[in-house]
Amino acid sequence: MMQRIRTQYAGSRAGYIWAILEPIIWIFILKFAIRGRDDHQPPLGTSYEVFFATGVVIARGWRTTAQAVARALKKKTKTSFVHRIDATYAAWILSTATSAVAMILILFMLGLFGFDVAPYRPLICIAAFFTAALFSLSFGLVLALLLTVAPGISHFQNIIMLVIFITSGFSTIIDRVTPRLREVLLWNPLVHCIEWFREGFYRGYVCANLDLPYLFTVTVMFMLLGLAGERATRRHAAGRRR
Repeated sequence: MMQRIRTQYAGSRAGYIWAILEPIIWIFILKFAIRGRDDHQPPLGTSYEVFFATGVVIARGWRTTAQAVARALKKKTKTSFVHRIDATYAAWILSTATSAVAMILILFMLGLFGFDVAPYRPLICIAAFFTAALFSLSFGLVLALLLTVAPGISHFQNIIMLVIFITSGFSTIIDRVTPRLREVLLWNPLVHCIEWFREGFYRGYVCANLDLPYLFTVTVMFMLLGLAGERATRRHAAGRRR
């Protein structure tokens, strides 16, 4: 784990700090982007800062975690399958822990400025956050598989990640989106992660379009596909070397 930390952040203390500051910057960029709007009331709660924090940290955590998992699994080494999976899990745990610390610190700092940051049902928030982390792991496994069997996808990787990030619903709630657009956005599992987290965070909020069975099904299917695909491609590569 310590080796993974040094590798990911290049042994620099500034790297650790940036991993926490980046989501904070995202939140305030979004805040200033809506500064000129006539409607100053956020979709949920009493502040846009807290509302954005409940979405953007999870969405950003998915992006960084999935990419870290894909890099760790696709890294060309002569180690065994078990050791590569161990390195992948280490990358996942590190990125997930970083996102959790970012969420806690951001909410703590907002609380110091007088914002209401107390979650209504903390256990629901924890379950939603952990489910988002599992989806990040499964997505990273599938991404690594796709990059292995079709290396050309790497040219579009950042675009794909950006599209999923933007359509995750971190800046709105899915129930307020137009029906036609909602039908498209609901295919994004991240939408359900964020909406579930917000159901636990905000008192009285119930998302009519939250689909947990879909979220769990996609996560499990991606996990199985990614692990099976990695093993299959590794055996194929070993057979070719022989």
